[in-house]
Amino acid sequence: MAVANRIISARMPGADTEVFTKRDVAGYRPCELTYVLGKQIADFETIIAFDAKAMAAGNTRYHFKTTVTEINRAEKYIVSTAGKYYYDKLILAMGAAPVLPNTPGMEGPGVYVLGTDVQYARDLVPVIARSKSALIIGAGAIGLEMAEVLARQGYQKVIVADVADRPLARSLDKEMAALVTEKMQSLGIELFLSNQVLKVEQVGGKVKVLLKEHEALVDFVLVSVGFRPNSELARDCGLEIGPTGGIKVSSQMVTSDPDIYAIGDVSEGWDVIGEKPSLPMKADNAVRTGRVAARHLTGDNSIEYMGSAGSFIIYLAETFVGGIGYTEEGARTLPGKTVKTVWHEGMSLPKYMGGTPVKIKLVYDVQNHLLLGAQMFSKSNFAAELDRLSVAISEKIPILRLVGMETTYTPASGWPYGPMAQALDKCY
Repeated sequence: MAVANRIISARMPGADTEVFTKRDVAGYRPCELTYVLGKQIADFETIIAFDAKAMAAGNTRYHFKTTVTEINRAEKYIVSTAGKYYYDKLILAMGAAPVLPNTPGMEGPGVYVLGTDVQYARDLVPVIARSKSALIIGAGAIGLEMAEVLARQGYQKVIVADVADRPLARSLDKEMAALVTEKMQSLGIELFLSNQVLKVEQVGGKVKVLLKEHEALVDFVLVSVGFRPNSELARDCGLEIGPTGGIKVSSQMVTSDPDIYAIGDVSEGWDVIGEKPSLPMKADNAVRTGRVAARHLTGDNSIEYMGSAGSFIIYLAETFVGGIGYTEEGARTLPGKTVKTVWHEGMSLPKYMGGTPVKIKLVYDVQNHLLLGAQMFSKSNFAAELDRLSVAISEKIPILRLVGMETTYTPASGWPYGPMAQALDKCY
């Protein structure tokens, strides 16, 4: 929402903007919460960039700790705990809520979640400080990051459990996920995979977790199994909800009501590879959708949301793990695709320049010569490579053209013919 506010203020200096939020702060990036909990960032105040004076100077007024309870589309006003407010245009940026499994004991004491609201992380600070063992449900990005946070703070026992057969199962195939498993185990973290949590109960001040094939007694449980869009308010006022549960929007982020926009995690996105609705719940998607809505609201009719290719990158055990698009497993479910894969190992730089190994898996459609996905693993930051592949996938650039495109080179930055180009060349 911060990006949308900035654009609206710049393009419509005289516009009055009211922002309502149940939270008590604004202006931070939720992805940094695990970094604060891991003490890589000093405190929560460090990541909060909200400037009330600057917002007020731009005619933007924030209503903190305020809940919106109703949207009256006919008369164009909202009802909140701070009163009734009329609008000309309304932007819904209500985010998503962490999912809690329907498991006996899951709502009892000793069970926590970590969502985008900073208060979730604040609540965990004293819990982490007084504990020495934990079980994390969910081997996704947040679950793995938190497992490392606890392991590096001297925990005697850290367990990650998931119903999937590998960590980051939605994003990585088995051979790449095995590298992540090895990294987690090197930190002393146990992984209980292909395991469903059957029951959670309190025993003598600790939490007992009964799984399909294991049993664990820990100080607390952290649940990180995914998020669902906070679309209830939109549904209640009659806005169209898409098949994913997010608010259905046009390519300009306009809902079924022409005066209401929806952005970020609550809005339904578009999978550019599978050509179907999706929920790309990521920080960059919130920025992109906010930018589109704000520019369209202020008169830019050429702006358009370009969909998502599903890129991600995280930093675990001093190693970058990331990817874009479909896994091999996922790609084989796509109709009309002849799927093949390439595995390549190279170096980010020459060894004498301080290079580190890079492992790459590419998934592509041999019939149409198009890249469907990529997975990478290295101590070197490869985010720029994923950005390049994002453009190629989104614009449907054939692999032969992609590998032949000009790249930037100096000995300190890479190769004139680097590992990604080598991997792409193996597709022919």
